Amino acid sequence: MRRSLLILSLALSAILFQQPASAAQPELQITPRVGGGSLLVHEFVGINKSEIDTRTYGIGASLGVLTPIGVVAEIGAETFADFNFFDSFDSFRLSQEFASIGYQFDLGNDWRLVPRVGRAYWELRSQEGRLFHPGPEEVSKVRGWNYYWEVGVARRVSNVVSLGMNYKQGQYSFGRTRSAAFMVTLGF
Repeated sequence: MRRSLLILSLALSAILFQQPASAAQPELQITPRVGGGSLLVHEFVGINKSEIDTRTYGIGASLGVLTPIGVVAEIGAETFADFNFFDSFDSFRLSQEFASIGYQFDLGNDWRLVPRVGRAYWELRSQEGRLFHPGPEEVSKVRGWNYYWEVGVARRVSNVVSLGMNYKQGQYSFGRTRSAAFMVTLGF
C-alpha cells in the first residue's frame, strides 16, 4: 500500500505543478461516508466453508485532491460488516485501505459525476458465532490486493459542502463486494 501511495503522490505532484500560476488552485477534499452493501464470499474462504451472500453496513473516509483539470485522486479506508447481535452467529468484516483516480465531470447546477478506478489492500475476517458452537470460536483472516471501480454523483450545497451517493464494486480473490454509500464531501 505504501508503494501505491508513493506512486499516487508523485503523480499528483507532477499534475499539480504542471499548471501555470494563473490557473485555478487544486481543491483538497475530505469525504466521510456511511452506507450498506453486499458481500459474496466463495466456498472455503470463510470459517463455515460454504458460499455466503450477506448484507453489510459500513463506514469510511477518504482524503483526495481535485486538480484544476478535473482529475481526482484519493486515498482512504473503510470497513463493512454484517450485522451480528452480540456475536451470536457467524460474522464477516471487510476492511480496506485504498487509492483511486478518476475524473470529475461538472454537469451544471452544481451537480457532479465522478467515475473512478482504484486498488485496495483488503482483509476479510470471518468469525464463528457463539450460538450453537461450544468452546472457543474459530477466526479466519484472508488478505490481498485487488482492483475495483466506483461512481459517485453529488451536488454542491455550499462553497465547502457537497452531498452525494457513491456506488462501489470489486471482484476480489474471495468473491465480490458491492456497496452504496451516502457521502459528505468537504472541499477546501
